[in-house]
Amino acid sequence: MWEWLRRVFRRATKEAVAEPVRQPIRTDPPKLRVISGGLDTTSSFEQLLALTGQEQPGPLELTPEELEREETLAAAVLTHFRKNRPAPSALPAISLQVLNLVAEPDLSLSQLTRVVSQDPAFSAAILKVANSPAYMGAQEIQTLRDAVSRLGLTEVGRVAGMVSARSLFQPQVRSEFAAFGSRWSDIFSESVVAARGAAWLCMRVKRSRSDHAFLAGILHDLGRSVALRSVAALSLHEHCFELEGTEVDRVVERVHVEIGGEVHVDWSLPRFPTLVAMRHHDLKLPVDGEYVDVHCVRLASAMVQYLRQPWRAAQVKAEVDESCAALHLDGFALRSLETVLRTELESVLASFHQPPRKRTGSHF
Repeated sequence: MWEWLRRVFRRATKEAVAEPVRQPIRTDPPKLRVISGGLDTTSSFEQLLALTGQEQPGPLELTPEELEREETLAAAVLTHFRKNRPAPSALPAISLQVLNLVAEPDLSLSQLTRVVSQDPAFSAAILKVANSPAYMGAQEIQTLRDAVSRLGLTEVGRVAGMVSARSLFQPQVRSEFAAFGSRWSDIFSESVVAARGAAWLCMRVKRSRSDHAFLAGILHDLGRSVALRSVAALSLHEHCFELEGTEVDRVVERVHVEIGGEVHVDWSLPRFPTLVAMRHHDLKLPVDGEYVDVHCVRLASAMVQYLRQPWRAAQVKAEVDESCAALHLDGFALRSLETVLRTELESVLASFHQPPRKRTGSHF
């Protein structure tokens, strides 16, 4: 009996320490089975909706007359922009913060850089000076950190002070900001959140650079703020028209890429942020080289726009699915990105001490 027990014990011990069967490692992202429909889907955006229990919102229903008016207003905005071509102007709240910093006797370069890097106007102005003939080196400056290092604290403070003064003390600029105060804050907040989301994504995707993606994220929708200035000027100073509700957003959406590309060229901004500004809504983008970073910026930006303007879901879905495929991301990864973006939106909006402006069907 004891011999039988010893044999059983030895056999059980061998089985317990036996090497486990190794499962093959998957290199492709898993596909999600949508339980409700019983069908597999390769759309990362649809996977996200299934994971979060959301339904895709329908587009805005516009009459032919509304579409025609929208096209007419968009053409007027383009014409006004090309006649005036404004210089960089920052949000008044950020301008005051920068002016106060510049006045500090013990201001550090890193402290000033941290503040100006959050605003497209400051970033654009500093990059323009750093790449000007007076400071131009052997290579084009591609990041704000390199631009600040090249210029130094005194010159960065001077440029930031000039942008701040223009934003705060020119009556026309002040009135334009006042006309659409909440929308200026929205554009600023969404650019910052897209930049942070793109940088977060780049740190998890091979062959990408988070510093390039962050700067491009800050500057990629520069055309929105410039287009909104033209809308405000036409409405306030020339009394050409008045816009209501989502009409402002739709008109700006029509023209912001074209205006943004021209602004980047006019202000002599670096090549990569200009590329992102001009192509972040294009479909069938390349998937290698620097376009990996372009996809990171576009994916973060598209998801921010979906959170803020769900009526753009059809356009967002096409961009999200293409960039997810390029970056090998599935619905679970997209859900992680969405969580990061929601957290960042809360943080940025809280820094302005304001609740998010209500938009039609907004998820946030």
